[in-house]
Amino acid sequence: MQEKTIHYGPEWCMQFSNEELYEYLITKFESNVDVLIKTLSEDDQEVEITSNIPIQFICFDGDIQDLFISFNGNQTSIFVKDEELMFIDESTKGSYTTSDTFGNVVYEGTLRNLTHAEMLTLFAEIITCFIGAIEVEIIEKEVPSDKQYKKYDYYKSHSYEINVQNNNSDRKKKVFENITISY
Repeated sequence: MQEKTIHYGPEWCMQFSNEELYEYLITKFESNVDVLIKTLSEDDQEVEITSNIPIQFICFDGDIQDLFISFNGNQTSIFVKDEELMFIDESTKGSYTTSDTFGNVVYEGTLRNLTHAEMLTLFAEIITCFIGAIEVEIIEKEVPSDKQYKKYDYYKSHSYEINVQNNNSDRKKKVFENITISY
């Protein structure tokens, strides 16, 4: 199988169109009765998915409260129960410091090698783990330097175990690079 090459060049790899957000993210939740989708602009105004106004936030609980995703071009963040999972474009990671990431979960996988469809599918898979979350506990562990996921020295790599309390009787576990989510 031939490996695909993606060239974002100087563009941020997470500049998603409303059409891409709909096709690769929102449609994954349309049949889930526990999800109430609301799309918002940069100024927190509700936006139709077909609008030309760029979507900044997608809420999965009908309001920016318990579960939402935020798009900033060079960084996408998933917020759940006041916790932040950060996905940072590798082209800008060198400008982040420990204080930028302190207390947050930072995904150490490579994003620039993924298509927009693959990135948004990854985000959808992660968000699925948090649907119906009552409480979220994060256990952060420093990764030994010989097992570091990243090439930058602006902060120490960590692995994260996220335990989601919900009403699911059938517990599941998913691993996303350095993040393990039990839900």
